[in-house]
Amino acid sequence: MNKTLKRVLVFLIALAMLIGMLIGFSAVVFAEMRMIPAPLDAGNIGGDSDFDFDPGGWDGGGWDSDYDGGGTFFFTGSTPMIAIIAVVIFIVITILRKKGGGKFGGTGTVTPTTRQISPEHSANIANKVRAIDPFFTEAEMREKVANLYTEMQHAWEHRDWEPMRARMTDDLYSQMARQLQDLVNRGYVNRIERIAVMNVALNEFYQDEQHDNLKLRLTTRIVDYTIEEATGKVVSGDPNREKFMTYEWTMIRTRGVQTPAPTDESGKTELSRNCPHCGAPIDLTQSARCSYCHSMVTATEFDWVLSNIAGIAQQTL
Repeated sequence: MNKTLKRVLVFLIALAMLIGMLIGFSAVVFAEMRMIPAPLDAGNIGGDSDFDFDPGGWDGGGWDSDYDGGGTFFFTGSTPMIAIIAVVIFIVITILRKKGGGKFGGTGTVTPTTRQISPEHSANIANKVRAIDPFFTEAEMREKVANLYTEMQHAWEHRDWEPMRARMTDDLYSQMARQLQDLVNRGYVNRIERIAVMNVALNEFYQDEQHDNLKLRLTTRIVDYTIEEATGKVVSGDPNREKFMTYEWTMIRTRGVQTPAPTDESGKTELSRNCPHCGAPIDLTQSARCSYCHSMVTATEFDWVLSNIAGIAQQTL
């Protein structure tokens, strides 16, 4: 065997060992990251690390993400390259955190550069909806979403997710219910205080074969931290710091459903329908379960419901 071939073999063996070590190290890193308790606001978006996935500019199209928040990264696939990239990302983020600031530093100040949705853009999107739904109003939708955000955070903190069943799709409801149950099983309570919805803007509207889809940008302020139920000890987050959160929500309803005509002098619509199973009156603003026959009602047949939550930015002060 000549010297060149020997060198190639030695290099390949060393490379294989390095990749194996990195894969093993990445497994440990991600196992540890999953074990770290994070301040999980409803939707599992907030975390110990600030982020901004949509910087700069005005208006622009919608943006979706499967980011799960809480400083935890999830990847699909099992190739060595993905593991290596994951380790590099983790190391870079760790270094930035230790330097005390920057975009990823939970203890630093992030300059808010997240794209804002202008009032004109929001109004134009409302006009698109109104072209197929004459009684739709931007103000009523913004109020509906703001109220839903507050109610959702309270339900999450009180660990009673049932009231949210009528407000979101079955898939999203089940996913978030599992996340909340995991928090309960770990003996943690997520405290969410001083909730303020600062702005709601309409960002995009489109129709598919089954649904009307409306994307909205929410800007909120919360205090978000997690305590150990048995001792009251704060295990993550900070009760003395505020988080400024930016989300993108997708609301859907069955295609062809329209906003009923206003029922009072203020122009608001009181949405109430009959149960499709027994015909009894059912108030979808209260529960997805008929109080007479106890059947579950699909809310998308009557009104907008939440189908997706994406985390756009977080700034902790």
